[in-house]
Amino acid sequence: MTVVVQRSFTIERGAGAEFERLSREGIWPYMEARGCRILGLFANMHGGSSDELILLTAYASMAHWEATRDDAPLPEHASEEARRLHPAYLEALQARRRLTVRTSSRVLRLATDWAEWPRDVWSG
Repeated sequence: MTVVVQRSFTIERGAGAEFERLSREGIWPYMEARGCRILGLFANMHGGSSDELILLTAYASMAHWEATRDDAPLPEHASEEARRLHPAYLEALQARRRLTVRTSSRVLRLATDWAEWPRDVWSG
């Protein structure tokens, strides 16, 4: 069952561009090589703090999400691409953590049986 994780980051004021760059260049390529789908990084236009960013990421299952947590080791069966990207991921992760004041996550499942997840997200 596909899950979507909503992760909220409260970051240092003025650090949005650097946070996004670290994510785009160092973290997301690795996560996508691990089979995740980055749905988007969002900033508040109304109803929230301007130093908060919301990241939505889709995973094939709850187990997939758990296997890709920051402290999870690189699995033995990881692709060559994931292995190649792993050092830059770790470096960007540490730099992004320095910009983060607070973070929290919510794991979401599709609650409507009439809406179907796009079939092209995962081929398996």
